[in-house]
Amino acid sequence: MLRPDKLRRYDLNLLVTLHVLLEECSVSRAARRLSLSQSAISRALGRLRDVFGDELFIRRPHGLQPTNRALELQEELSGTLGQVSRLVEPPKFDPFECSQTFNISLMEHLSVQLLPRLLTYLGRVAPGVRLHLTTWNEESSQAMSTGKLDACINIAVQDRPDLYQRRIGPARPVIFLANDHPLATKERLNMDEFLSYPHISLRYYEFKDHPLMQQLTEMMLRRDVLLTATDIHAALEVVSKTRSLMIGTLDMCEPLLERHHLSAVKLPVELATLDSDYLLTWHRLQHRNPEQAWFRSVLFDHCSALEKTAVIENSDKTDQAF
Repeated sequence: MLRPDKLRRYDLNLLVTLHVLLEECSVSRAARRLSLSQSAISRALGRLRDVFGDELFIRRPHGLQPTNRALELQEELSGTLGQVSRLVEPPKFDPFECSQTFNISLMEHLSVQLLPRLLTYLGRVAPGVRLHLTTWNEESSQAMSTGKLDACINIAVQDRPDLYQRRIGPARPVIFLANDHPLATKERLNMDEFLSYPHISLRYYEFKDHPLMQQLTEMMLRRDVLLTATDIHAALEVVSKTRSLMIGTLDMCEPLLERHHLSAVKLPVELATLDSDYLLTWHRLQHRNPEQAWFRSVLFDHCSALEKTAVIENSDKTDQAF
């Protein structure tokens, strides 16, 4: 039976010294391996003899000869110290051997672009990994604290000490409109133009408490809201086929704009300062888990790649314009 009260009487480092002495059968070589002086090894050997009530080693002209008791201890020591090493060392993680299902929440416009590339990458480096995608809602924070949700990417700032967040990149709000819309060639709308056309209101739970959504809610009575939707594809399709406007984020949305034949123009100056950030969020219980840390780094790198691609594409378009 384990007796911590008895174990604390002993210096367990002595077992490491004994193990090395049994392997080297030399005080000088053991001292070099352990980066200790020979006198320190000799003192440790004296203490070991007291602990085990045995001489343990007999001095010979060419080194130390273990006693029978020392040889008995050698076999047990190897297994015991090996178990202790595995206990205190972080486990080695090989993505190729990972068979975990990661539960994640992504904003829908990100998932459309991110998941095909992400799954292709995982198929190469971690073929056993599976993903479960869910939407962010009022229960998601609690789901993270219980391990039911591993990570999320959205713009919701979390002011909780048990949740960690890492900034991925900007989420700058713009106005989406059809390529043939009368306002599509403008760089920025003024407030009159912004209010003169019907709007599509896209509802994300992540935006519920966001300052931009709060300000837009206050303006609701001044806007002609043609459709309120939670499906971004339905909303964008309506925008592409009507003269309506919709607020979205410029960053990491290029493929969706191309797919639905949409343009993006800047918000009125009155709304232009309400920028956000895409944030990767996870719970502190998962912070040091090797599988989770690896997967978060993969998520972050793939989102960062989307962000850089968008920056390059926007830069190219600017160059072509001049």
